[in-house]
Amino acid sequence: MTDLQPGLPPSPAAPTIRRRRMSPIWALPIVAGLVAAWLGYTTFAGQGPTITISFKTATGLVAGKTLIKHHDIELGLVDAIVPAPDLSSVTVSVKMNKTATQLLREGTHFWVARPRISLSGLSGLDTLVGGSYIEMDPGPAAGKNTRSFAGLEEPPVVQSDVIGTTYILTTEKIGSVGSGSPVFFRGIEVGQVINYQFAGVAKGFSVRIFVRQPYDSYVREGTHFWNASGISLTTGADGFKLNIESLAAVIGGGIAFDTIDTGHAVAAAKADTAFVLFDDHAAVEESSFTSRTRVIVEFDGSVRGLDVGSPVEMLGIRIGRVVEYHLVIDAATKKIRVPVVIELAMERAQILNLPSAQLGNGALAMGLVSLGMRAQLQTASLLTGQLLIALDFFPDAPPATITLTDTYPKFPTVPAQMVAMTRSVGAILDKLAALPLDDLTKNLGSTLDSARALLKTTDASGKPLLASLQQTSDAAQLILQSIKSGYGEDSQVRSEAATLLIQLQAAAKSITTLANYLDEHPESLLRGKASP
Repeated sequence: MTDLQPGLPPSPAAPTIRRRRMSPIWALPIVAGLVAAWLGYTTFAGQGPTITISFKTATGLVAGKTLIKHHDIELGLVDAIVPAPDLSSVTVSVKMNKTATQLLREGTHFWVARPRISLSGLSGLDTLVGGSYIEMDPGPAAGKNTRSFAGLEEPPVVQSDVIGTTYILTTEKIGSVGSGSPVFFRGIEVGQVINYQFAGVAKGFSVRIFVRQPYDSYVREGTHFWNASGISLTTGADGFKLNIESLAAVIGGGIAFDTIDTGHAVAAAKADTAFVLFDDHAAVEESSFTSRTRVIVEFDGSVRGLDVGSPVEMLGIRIGRVVEYHLVIDAATKKIRVPVVIELAMERAQILNLPSAQLGNGALAMGLVSLGMRAQLQTASLLTGQLLIALDFFPDAPPATITLTDTYPKFPTVPAQMVAMTRSVGAILDKLAALPLDDLTKNLGSTLDSARALLKTTDASGKPLLASLQQTSDAAQLILQSIKSGYGEDSQVRSEAATLLIQLQAAAKSITTLANYLDEHPESLLRGKASP
Protein backbone atom coordinates (compact mmCIF):
# COMPACT_ATOMS: atom_id res chain seq x y z
CA MET A 1 0.00 0.00 0.00
CA THR A 2 1.47 3.48 -1.06
CA ASP A 3 1.71 6.27 1.46
CA LEU A 4 -0.44 9.16 0.25
CA GLN A 5 1.28 11.77 2.44
CA PRO A 6 5.02 11.86 1.89
CA GLY A 7 7.28 13.10 4.67
CA LEU A 8 5.11 11.86 7.39
CA PRO A 9 6.35 8.94 9.48
CA PRO A 10 4.57 5.63 9.03
CA SER A 11 1.75 4.72 11.47
CA PRO A 12 2.54 2.14 14.10
CA ALA A 13 1.24 -1.43 13.63
CA ALA A 14 -1.93 -2.54 15.53
CA PRO A 15 -1.20 -4.53 18.71
CA THR A 16 -1.83 -8.33 18.59
CA ILE A 17 -4.47 -9.71 21.11
CA ARG A 18 -3.72 -13.09 22.71
CA ARG A 19 -6.61 -15.34 23.87
CA ARG A 20 -6.14 -17.32 27.09
CA ARG A 21 -6.90 -21.03 26.88
CA MET A 22 -9.19 -22.80 29.50
CA SER A 23 -7.23 -24.79 32.02
CA PRO A 24 -7.85 -28.59 32.02
CA ILE A 25 -8.48 -28.47 35.74
CA TRP A 26 -11.92 -26.97 35.12
CA ALA A 27 -13.03 -30.14 33.36
CA LEU A 28 -13.18 -32.04 36.63
CA PRO A 29 -16.02 -30.10 38.29
CA ILE A 30 -17.92 -30.07 35.01
CA VAL A 31 -17.69 -33.84 34.70
CA ALA A 32 -18.61 -34.23 38.34
CA GLY A 33 -21.64 -32.05 37.88
CA LEU A 34 -22.73 -34.00 34.85
CA VAL A 35 -22.29 -37.28 36.74
CA ALA A 36 -24.23 -35.92 39.71
CA ALA A 37 -27.00 -34.75 37.43
CA TRP A 38 -27.11 -38.15 35.78
CA LEU A 39 -27.15 -39.97 39.09
CA GLY A 40 -29.85 -37.69 40.38
CA TYR A 41 -31.90 -38.29 37.27
CA THR A 42 -31.47 -42.05 37.37
CA THR A 43 -32.22 -42.09 41.11
CA PHE A 44 -35.32 -40.02 40.65
CA ALA A 45 -36.37 -42.01 37.59
CA GLY A 46 -35.88 -45.33 39.42
CA GLN A 47 -37.50 -44.25 42.65
CA GLY A 48 -40.93 -45.70 43.31
CA PRO A 49 -43.81 -44.18 45.20
CA THR A 50 -43.97 -43.67 48.93
CA ILE A 51 -46.71 -45.61 50.71
CA THR A 52 -48.03 -45.77 54.26
CA ILE A 53 -48.88 -48.91 56.20
CA SER A 54 -50.67 -48.85 59.55
CA PHE A 55 -49.86 -51.46 62.21
CA LYS A 56 -50.99 -51.87 65.79
CA THR A 57 -47.41 -52.06 67.02
CA ALA A 58 -43.95 -51.33 65.65
CA THR A 59 -42.41 -54.50 67.03
CA GLY A 60 -39.38 -55.47 64.95
CA LEU A 61 -39.52 -52.35 62.71
CA VAL A 62 -36.54 -49.96 62.41
CA ALA A 63 -36.52 -46.88 60.18
CA GLY A 64 -33.82 -47.06 57.53
CA LYS A 65 -33.22 -50.80 58.12
CA THR A 66 -36.45 -52.78 57.81
CA LEU A 67 -36.99 -53.99 54.24
CA ILE A 68 -40.12 -54.78 52.24
CA LYS A 69 -39.89 -58.21 50.60
CA HIS A 70 -41.88 -60.54 48.40
CA HIS A 71 -40.50 -64.06 47.98
CA ASP A 72 -37.20 -62.73 49.43
CA ILE A 73 -36.98 -59.97 46.75
CA GLU A 74 -36.34 -56.48 48.16
CA LEU A 75 -39.05 -54.05 47.04
CA GLY A 76 -38.73 -51.15 49.47
CA LEU A 77 -37.35 -49.72 52.69
CA VAL A 78 -39.00 -48.34 55.81
CA ASP A 79 -38.35 -44.58 55.83
CA ALA A 80 -40.11 -43.43 59.00
CA ILE A 81 -42.33 -44.71 61.81
CA VAL A 82 -44.86 -42.26 63.20
CA PRO A 83 -47.06 -43.18 66.20
CA ALA A 84 -50.72 -42.18 66.29
CA PRO A 85 -51.67 -39.30 68.62
CA ASP A 86 -53.39 -41.72 71.02
CA LEU A 87 -50.57 -44.30 70.65
CA SER A 88 -53.11 -46.91 69.55
CA SER A 89 -51.23 -47.66 66.32
CA VAL A 90 -48.26 -46.65 64.20
CA THR A 91 -48.01 -45.44 60.62
CA VAL A 92 -45.02 -46.75 58.71
CA SER A 93 -43.77 -44.71 55.75
CA VAL A 94 -42.13 -46.88 53.10
CA LYS A 95 -40.19 -45.88 49.98
CA MET A 96 -40.96 -48.51 47.37
CA ASN A 97 -38.95 -49.44 44.30
CA LYS A 98 -40.30 -48.46 40.94
CA THR A 99 -40.65 -52.13 39.99
CA ALA A 100 -43.27 -52.54 42.73
CA THR A 101 -45.48 -49.68 41.51
CA GLN A 102 -47.88 -51.93 39.60
CA LEU A 103 -48.29 -54.19 42.65
CA LEU A 104 -49.54 -51.43 44.93
CA ARG A 105 -53.28 -51.93 44.52
CA GLU A 106 -56.33 -52.77 46.57
CA GLY A 107 -56.12 -56.24 48.01
CA THR A 108 -52.35 -56.11 48.53
CA HIS A 109 -51.45 -57.29 52.03
CA PHE A 110 -48.51 -56.39 54.28
CA TRP A 111 -47.51 -58.09 57.53
CA VAL A 112 -44.43 -58.27 59.70
CA ALA A 113 -42.54 -61.53 59.21
CA ARG A 114 -41.36 -62.90 62.53
CA PRO A 115 -40.97 -66.40 64.04
CA ARG A 116 -44.39 -68.06 64.44
CA ILE A 117 -45.61 -71.46 65.62
CA SER A 118 -48.85 -72.77 64.10
CA LEU A 119 -50.56 -76.08 63.38
CA SER A 120 -48.90 -76.18 59.96
CA GLY A 121 -45.41 -75.87 61.52
CA LEU A 122 -42.77 -73.21 62.16
CA SER A 123 -42.42 -70.13 59.98
CA GLY A 124 -40.25 -67.01 59.90
CA LEU A 125 -37.16 -68.72 61.31
CA ASP A 126 -34.95 -66.73 58.92
CA THR A 127 -35.77 -63.57 60.86
CA LEU A 128 -33.83 -64.93 63.84
CA VAL A 129 -30.65 -64.21 61.89
CA GLY A 130 -31.50 -61.38 59.51
CA GLY A 131 -34.09 -59.57 61.60
CA SER A 132 -37.76 -58.86 60.97
CA TYR A 133 -39.00 -57.56 57.65
CA ILE A 134 -42.35 -56.66 56.09
CA GLU A 135 -43.71 -59.28 53.71
CA MET A 136 -45.90 -58.16 50.82
CA ASP A 137 -48.53 -60.24 49.04
CA PRO A 138 -49.79 -58.52 45.86
CA GLY A 139 -53.51 -58.11 45.43
CA PRO A 140 -55.63 -59.04 42.39
CA ALA A 141 -54.72 -57.41 39.07
CA ALA A 142 -58.17 -55.84 38.81
CA GLY A 143 -57.68 -53.86 42.04
CA LYS A 144 -57.39 -50.06 41.96
CA ASN A 145 -54.06 -48.36 42.63
CA THR A 146 -53.65 -47.07 46.17
CA ARG A 147 -50.88 -45.80 48.43
CA SER A 148 -52.40 -46.43 51.87
CA PHE A 149 -52.69 -49.90 53.39
CA ALA A 150 -53.76 -51.56 56.64
CA GLY A 151 -51.17 -54.08 57.80
CA LEU A 152 -52.14 -57.56 58.97
CA GLU A 153 -51.24 -58.86 62.39
CA GLU A 154 -51.04 -62.43 61.08
CA PRO A 155 -50.08 -63.74 57.63
CA PRO A 156 -53.01 -64.47 55.29
CA VAL A 157 -54.14 -68.09 55.25
CA VAL A 158 -53.89 -68.31 51.47
CA GLN A 159 -51.51 -66.13 49.50
CA SER A 160 -52.27 -64.78 46.06
CA ASP A 161 -49.85 -67.04 44.19
CA VAL A 162 -51.61 -70.24 45.36
CA ILE A 163 -54.09 -71.42 42.73
CA GLY A 164 -57.41 -72.86 43.86
CA THR A 165 -61.08 -72.15 44.52
CA THR A 166 -63.00 -70.75 47.46
CA TYR A 167 -66.33 -72.15 48.71
CA ILE A 168 -68.90 -71.19 51.34
CA LEU A 169 -70.09 -73.65 54.00
CA THR A 170 -73.12 -73.05 56.22
CA THR A 171 -73.58 -74.63 59.63
CA GLU A 172 -75.50 -74.09 62.84
CA LYS A 173 -72.44 -74.55 65.07
CA ILE A 174 -68.80 -73.91 64.30
CA GLY A 175 -67.23 -76.24 66.86
CA SER A 176 -63.44 -76.02 67.00
CA VAL A 177 -63.04 -74.95 63.36
CA GLY A 178 -61.22 -71.63 62.96
CA SER A 179 -59.13 -69.61 60.57
CA GLY A 180 -56.29 -71.75 59.26
CA SER A 181 -57.95 -75.09 60.10
CA PRO A 182 -57.05 -77.72 57.48
CA VAL A 183 -59.40 -79.07 54.82
CA PHE A 184 -59.01 -82.78 54.00
CA PHE A 185 -59.94 -84.89 51.01
CA ARG A 186 -59.70 -88.62 51.73
CA GLY A 187 -57.05 -88.02 54.37
CA ILE A 188 -54.96 -85.55 52.33
CA GLU A 189 -54.72 -81.90 53.40
CA VAL A 190 -55.86 -79.94 50.34
CA GLY A 191 -56.84 -76.53 51.70
CA GLN A 192 -57.54 -74.30 54.67
CA VAL A 193 -60.36 -72.42 56.34
CA ILE A 194 -59.98 -68.74 55.45
CA ASN A 195 -62.42 -67.26 57.96
CA TYR A 196 -65.95 -67.55 59.29
CA GLN A 197 -68.77 -65.16 60.18
CA PHE A 198 -71.85 -65.43 62.34
CA ALA A 199 -74.82 -64.68 60.09
CA GLY A 200 -77.43 -64.66 62.86
CA VAL A 201 -79.41 -67.12 64.95
CA ALA A 202 -81.59 -68.17 62.01
CA LYS A 203 -78.73 -68.66 59.51
CA GLY A 204 -75.93 -69.80 61.80
CA PHE A 205 -72.31 -69.55 60.64
CA SER A 206 -70.86 -68.94 57.21
CA VAL A 207 -67.44 -70.58 56.76
CA ARG A 208 -65.20 -69.60 53.85
CA ILE A 209 -62.71 -72.27 52.75
CA PHE A 210 -60.03 -72.57 50.07
CA VAL A 211 -59.22 -75.77 48.16
CA ARG A 212 -56.03 -75.94 46.11
CA GLN A 213 -55.71 -77.23 42.58
CA PRO A 214 -56.14 -79.93 41.39
CA TYR A 215 -58.29 -81.05 44.33
CA ASP A 216 -60.86 -78.33 43.75
CA SER A 217 -61.96 -80.26 40.66
CA TYR A 218 -63.40 -82.91 43.00
CA VAL A 219 -65.80 -80.44 44.60
CA ARG A 220 -69.03 -81.01 42.71
CA GLU A 221 -72.77 -80.88 43.20
CA GLY A 222 -72.81 -84.21 45.06
CA THR A 223 -69.96 -83.27 47.43
CA HIS A 224 -70.55 -83.41 51.17
CA PHE A 225 -68.54 -81.50 53.76
CA TRP A 226 -68.42 -82.49 57.43
CA ASN A 227 -66.67 -81.38 60.60
CA ALA A 228 -63.63 -83.60 61.09
CA SER A 229 -62.57 -82.12 64.43
CA GLY A 230 -61.90 -84.19 67.52
CA ILE A 231 -61.67 -87.93 68.07
CA SER A 232 -64.33 -90.50 67.17
CA LEU A 233 -64.46 -93.68 69.27
CA THR A 234 -66.81 -96.40 68.00
CA THR A 235 -67.43 -100.03 68.91
CA GLY A 236 -68.11 -102.89 66.56
CA ALA A 237 -67.62 -106.60 66.00
CA ASP A 238 -63.86 -106.04 65.90
CA GLY A 239 -63.84 -104.10 69.20
CA PHE A 240 -63.12 -100.43 69.74
CA LYS A 241 -62.12 -98.23 66.81
CA LEU A 242 -60.42 -94.86 67.24
CA ASN A 243 -60.89 -92.54 64.26
CA ILE A 244 -59.06 -89.22 63.83
CA GLU A 245 -58.57 -87.26 60.63
CA SER A 246 -55.19 -85.88 61.76
CA LEU A 247 -53.45 -84.53 64.84
CA ALA A 248 -53.87 -81.00 63.48
CA ALA A 249 -57.63 -81.55 63.20
CA VAL A 250 -57.75 -82.79 66.80
CA ILE A 251 -55.94 -79.70 68.09
CA GLY A 252 -57.21 -76.92 65.82
CA GLY A 253 -60.27 -78.39 64.14
CA GLY A 254 -60.68 -79.45 60.55
CA ILE A 255 -63.11 -80.05 57.69
CA ALA A 256 -63.28 -83.06 55.38
CA PHE A 257 -65.16 -83.61 52.15
CA ASP A 258 -65.88 -86.34 49.66
CA THR A 259 -68.01 -86.82 46.57
CA ILE A 260 -70.50 -89.64 46.05
CA ASP A 261 -69.96 -91.88 43.05
CA THR A 262 -72.82 -90.39 41.04
CA GLY A 263 -71.41 -86.90 41.58
CA HIS A 264 -68.23 -87.55 39.58
CA ALA A 265 -70.14 -87.16 36.33
CA VAL A 266 -71.15 -83.60 37.27
CA ALA A 267 -69.01 -80.57 36.43
CA ALA A 268 -66.85 -79.03 39.15
CA ALA A 269 -68.57 -76.46 41.37
CA LYS A 270 -67.94 -72.79 40.68
CA ALA A 271 -66.19 -70.45 43.06
CA ASP A 272 -68.14 -69.40 46.17
CA THR A 273 -70.69 -72.20 45.73
CA ALA A 274 -72.54 -72.81 49.01
CA PHE A 275 -72.59 -76.23 50.70
CA VAL A 276 -73.91 -77.53 54.02
CA LEU A 277 -71.34 -78.38 56.68
CA PHE A 278 -72.55 -81.49 58.54
CA ASP A 279 -71.64 -82.23 62.15
CA ASP A 280 -69.87 -85.51 61.32
CA HIS A 281 -69.69 -88.26 58.71
CA ALA A 282 -72.63 -90.11 60.27
CA ALA A 283 -74.79 -87.03 59.66
CA VAL A 284 -73.75 -87.15 56.00
CA GLU A 285 -75.02 -90.71 55.73
CA GLU A 286 -78.27 -89.70 57.39
CA SER A 287 -78.76 -86.91 54.86
CA SER A 288 -78.98 -89.41 52.00
CA PHE A 289 -82.44 -90.42 53.20
CA THR A 290 -84.84 -87.61 52.34
CA SER A 291 -88.16 -89.18 53.32
CA ARG A 292 -88.56 -88.99 57.09
CA THR A 293 -91.48 -89.61 59.38
CA ARG A 294 -91.86 -88.43 62.96
CA VAL A 295 -93.86 -90.41 65.51
CA ILE A 296 -94.22 -90.49 69.29
CA VAL A 297 -93.38 -93.52 71.40
CA GLU A 298 -94.39 -93.35 75.05
CA PHE A 299 -92.80 -95.16 77.98
CA ASP A 300 -93.87 -95.37 81.62
CA GLY A 301 -90.53 -96.50 83.01
CA SER A 302 -87.10 -94.93 83.42
CA VAL A 303 -85.40 -93.68 80.25
CA ARG A 304 -82.02 -93.00 81.86
CA GLY A 305 -79.41 -93.44 79.15
CA LEU A 306 -81.65 -92.19 76.33
CA ASP A 307 -80.47 -88.91 74.79
CA VAL A 308 -81.35 -86.70 71.86
CA GLY A 309 -79.67 -88.35 68.88
CA SER A 310 -79.87 -91.87 70.34
CA PRO A 311 -80.40 -94.42 67.56
CA VAL A 312 -83.62 -96.08 66.54
CA GLU A 313 -82.75 -99.53 65.21
CA MET A 314 -84.36 -102.51 63.60
CA LEU A 315 -82.37 -105.74 64.05
CA GLY A 316 -79.25 -103.68 64.69
CA ILE A 317 -79.64 -101.46 61.60
CA ARG A 318 -80.11 -97.77 62.31
CA ILE A 319 -83.27 -96.42 60.72
CA GLY A 320 -83.81 -93.26 62.77
CA ARG A 321 -82.91 -91.17 65.77
CA VAL A 322 -84.41 -89.61 68.89
CA VAL A 323 -85.43 -86.00 68.27
CA GLU A 324 -86.74 -84.93 71.67
CA TYR A 325 -88.47 -86.22 74.81
CA HIS A 326 -90.57 -84.78 77.62
CA LEU A 327 -91.81 -85.65 81.09
CA VAL A 328 -95.59 -85.75 81.61
CA ILE A 329 -97.18 -86.15 85.06
CA ASP A 330 -100.86 -87.12 85.18
CA ALA A 331 -102.21 -85.90 88.52
CA ALA A 332 -105.54 -87.74 88.04
CA THR A 333 -104.02 -91.19 87.53
CA LYS A 334 -100.82 -90.45 89.49
CA LYS A 335 -98.74 -91.82 86.64
CA ILE A 336 -95.61 -90.47 85.01
CA ARG A 337 -95.11 -90.86 81.28
CA VAL A 338 -92.22 -90.02 78.96
CA PRO A 339 -93.31 -89.33 75.36
CA VAL A 340 -90.34 -89.54 72.99
CA VAL A 341 -90.37 -88.06 69.48
CA ILE A 342 -88.41 -90.20 67.02
CA GLU A 343 -87.60 -89.61 63.35
CA LEU A 344 -87.71 -92.62 61.04
CA ALA A 345 -86.21 -93.10 57.57
CA MET A 346 -88.24 -96.07 56.38
CA GLU A 347 -86.38 -95.96 53.05
CA ARG A 348 -83.78 -98.15 54.71
CA ALA A 349 -86.31 -100.96 55.11
CA GLN A 350 -87.54 -102.90 52.10
CA ILE A 351 -91.14 -103.93 52.74
CA LEU A 352 -92.20 -107.23 51.12
CA ASN A 353 -95.47 -109.16 50.99
CA LEU A 354 -97.54 -106.26 52.30
CA PRO A 355 -100.72 -105.39 50.41
CA SER A 356 -100.24 -102.42 48.10
CA ALA A 357 -103.09 -100.65 49.85
CA GLN A 358 -100.92 -100.49 52.99
CA LEU A 359 -97.79 -99.04 51.39
CA GLY A 360 -98.63 -95.40 52.06
CA ASN A 361 -96.94 -93.56 54.91
CA GLY A 362 -99.81 -93.86 57.38
CA ALA A 363 -101.13 -97.15 56.01
CA LEU A 364 -97.68 -98.69 56.10
CA ALA A 365 -97.22 -97.96 59.78
CA MET A 366 -100.74 -99.16 60.57
CA GLY A 367 -100.15 -102.36 58.63
CA LEU A 368 -96.92 -103.10 60.48
CA VAL A 369 -98.57 -102.42 63.84
CA SER A 370 -101.37 -104.83 63.00
CA LEU A 371 -98.71 -107.48 62.39
CA GLY A 372 -97.28 -106.97 65.89
CA MET A 373 -94.57 -104.34 65.39
CA ARG A 374 -93.87 -102.37 68.56
CA ALA A 375 -91.23 -100.01 69.92
CA GLN A 376 -89.13 -101.10 72.89
CA LEU A 377 -86.35 -99.59 74.99
CA GLN A 378 -83.21 -101.71 74.83
CA THR A 379 -79.68 -101.41 76.19
CA ALA A 380 -77.18 -100.17 73.62
CA SER A 381 -74.09 -100.59 75.81
CA LEU A 382 -73.70 -102.40 79.11
CA LEU A 383 -70.52 -100.43 79.68
CA THR A 384 -72.03 -96.96 79.40
CA GLY A 385 -75.67 -97.76 80.13
CA GLN A 386 -76.87 -96.02 76.97
CA LEU A 387 -80.27 -96.93 75.61
CA LEU A 388 -81.74 -97.18 72.14
CA ILE A 389 -85.22 -97.65 70.76
CA ALA A 390 -85.74 -100.87 68.82
CA LEU A 391 -88.59 -101.68 66.43
CA ASP A 392 -89.45 -105.36 66.21
CA PHE A 393 -92.37 -107.75 65.92
CA PHE A 394 -93.85 -109.06 69.18
CA PRO A 395 -96.46 -111.72 68.32
CA ASP A 396 -97.64 -112.00 71.94
CA ALA A 397 -98.16 -108.24 72.31
CA PRO A 398 -101.77 -107.21 72.97
CA PRO A 399 -103.62 -105.63 70.03
CA ALA A 400 -102.89 -101.94 69.53
CA THR A 401 -103.32 -99.17 66.98
CA ILE A 402 -101.67 -95.90 66.09
CA THR A 403 -103.41 -93.02 67.82
CA LEU A 404 -103.38 -89.43 66.63
CA THR A 405 -102.20 -86.58 68.86
CA ASP A 406 -101.93 -82.83 68.44
CA THR A 407 -98.37 -83.19 67.09
CA TYR A 408 -97.38 -86.60 65.74
CA PRO A 409 -99.00 -90.07 65.61
CA LYS A 410 -98.33 -92.21 68.68
CA PHE A 411 -96.75 -95.59 67.94
CA PRO A 412 -97.52 -98.46 70.38
CA THR A 413 -94.77 -99.76 72.66
CA VAL A 414 -94.00 -102.78 74.83
CA PRO A 415 -92.17 -102.70 78.18
CA ALA A 416 -88.41 -102.62 78.13
CA GLN A 417 -86.52 -105.88 78.48
CA MET A 418 -85.49 -105.22 82.08
CA VAL A 419 -88.95 -103.96 82.98
CA ALA A 420 -90.57 -107.04 81.46
CA MET A 421 -88.16 -109.30 83.33
CA THR A 422 -88.84 -107.48 86.58
CA ARG A 423 -92.56 -107.81 86.07
CA SER A 424 -92.23 -111.55 85.33
CA VAL A 425 -90.18 -112.13 88.46
CA GLY A 426 -92.68 -110.13 90.46
CA ALA A 427 -95.57 -112.21 89.12
CA ILE A 428 -93.78 -115.43 90.05
CA LEU A 429 -93.12 -114.15 93.54
CA ASP A 430 -96.77 -113.17 93.90
CA LYS A 431 -97.86 -116.69 92.93
CA LEU A 432 -95.43 -118.23 95.39
CA ALA A 433 -96.72 -115.97 98.13
CA ALA A 434 -100.28 -117.13 97.39
CA LEU A 435 -99.40 -120.81 97.85
CA PRO A 436 -100.33 -122.56 101.23
CA LEU A 437 -96.70 -123.14 102.16
CA ASP A 438 -97.48 -124.09 105.78
CA ASP A 439 -99.82 -126.93 104.76
CA LEU A 440 -97.36 -128.10 102.11
CA THR A 441 -94.56 -128.19 104.68
CA LYS A 442 -96.65 -130.28 107.10
CA ASN A 443 -97.68 -132.73 104.34
CA LEU A 444 -94.08 -133.01 103.20
CA GLY A 445 -92.99 -133.86 106.77
CA SER A 446 -95.63 -136.62 107.01
CA THR A 447 -94.53 -138.03 103.67
CA LEU A 448 -90.91 -138.15 104.78
CA ASP A 449 -91.85 -139.98 108.00
CA SER A 450 -93.78 -142.58 105.98
CA ALA A 451 -90.83 -143.04 103.68
CA ARG A 452 -88.46 -143.58 106.55
CA ALA A 453 -90.76 -146.32 107.97
CA LEU A 454 -90.99 -147.98 104.55
CA LEU A 455 -87.23 -148.02 104.24
CA LYS A 456 -86.86 -149.67 107.64
CA THR A 457 -89.38 -152.35 106.68
CA THR A 458 -87.65 -152.92 103.35
CA ASP A 459 -84.29 -153.18 105.04
CA ALA A 460 -85.64 -155.73 107.60
CA SER A 461 -87.37 -157.92 105.03
CA GLY A 462 -84.94 -157.48 102.21
CA LYS A 463 -82.17 -159.65 103.62
CA PRO A 464 -84.31 -162.85 103.95
CA LEU A 465 -85.67 -162.17 100.48
CA LEU A 466 -82.19 -161.92 99.03
CA ALA A 467 -81.19 -165.16 100.80
CA SER A 468 -84.25 -166.89 99.41
CA LEU A 469 -83.47 -165.65 95.91
CA GLN A 470 -79.94 -166.99 96.19
CA GLN A 471 -81.26 -170.40 97.26
CA THR A 472 -83.68 -170.41 94.37
CA SER A 473 -80.86 -169.65 91.97
CA ASP A 474 -78.78 -172.50 93.35
CA ALA A 475 -81.69 -174.87 93.04
CA ALA A 476 -82.24 -173.78 89.51
CA GLN A 477 -78.67 -174.67 88.67
CA LEU A 478 -79.20 -178.20 90.07
CA ILE A 479 -82.36 -178.57 88.03
CA LEU A 480 -80.54 -177.44 84.92
CA GLN A 481 -77.87 -180.07 85.49
CA SER A 482 -80.52 -182.77 85.96
CA ILE A 483 -82.33 -181.78 82.76
CA LYS A 484 -79.05 -181.74 80.89
CA SER A 485 -78.18 -185.29 82.01
CA GLY A 486 -81.70 -186.64 81.49
CA TYR A 487 -82.78 -185.03 78.20
CA GLY A 488 -79.53 -184.17 76.52
CA GLU A 489 -78.11 -180.86 75.44
CA ASP A 490 -80.23 -180.52 72.30
CA SER A 491 -83.65 -181.37 73.75
CA GLN A 492 -86.47 -178.81 73.71
CA VAL A 493 -87.20 -179.35 77.41
CA ARG A 494 -83.67 -178.44 78.31
CA SER A 495 -83.75 -175.35 76.13
CA GLU A 496 -86.96 -173.99 77.67
CA ALA A 497 -85.77 -174.78 81.18
CA ALA A 498 -82.49 -173.00 80.55
CA THR A 499 -84.31 -169.90 79.32
CA LEU A 500 -86.51 -169.86 82.40
CA LEU A 501 -83.55 -170.19 84.72
CA ILE A 502 -81.69 -167.32 82.97
CA GLN A 503 -84.72 -165.05 83.42
CA LEU A 504 -84.93 -166.01 87.09
CA GLN A 505 -81.26 -165.17 87.58
CA ALA A 506 -81.70 -161.77 85.85
CA ALA A 507 -84.68 -160.99 88.09
CA ALA A 508 -82.68 -161.91 91.16
CA LYS A 509 -79.82 -159.62 90.12
CA SER A 510 -82.21 -156.72 89.45
CA ILE A 511 -83.82 -157.10 92.86
CA THR A 512 -80.39 -157.22 94.48
CA THR A 513 -79.30 -154.07 92.66
CA LEU A 514 -82.53 -152.27 93.65
CA ALA A 515 -82.11 -153.22 97.27
CA ASN A 516 -78.52 -152.01 97.36
CA TYR A 517 -79.46 -148.66 95.71
CA LEU A 518 -82.33 -148.09 98.18
CA ASP A 519 -80.02 -148.84 101.02
CA GLU A 520 -77.62 -146.10 99.82
CA HIS A 521 -80.25 -143.60 98.53
CA PRO A 522 -83.47 -143.96 100.52
CA GLU A 523 -84.60 -140.47 99.44
CA SER A 524 -85.05 -141.76 95.88
CA LEU A 525 -88.43 -143.17 96.91
CA LEU A 526 -89.65 -139.53 97.02
CA ARG A 527 -87.56 -137.73 94.42
CA GLY A 528 -86.77 -140.59 92.04
CA LYS A 529 -83.40 -141.69 90.80
CA ALA A 530 -80.91 -138.83 90.47
CA SER A 531 -79.58 -138.11 86.97
CA PRO A 532 -75.91 -139.01 86.49
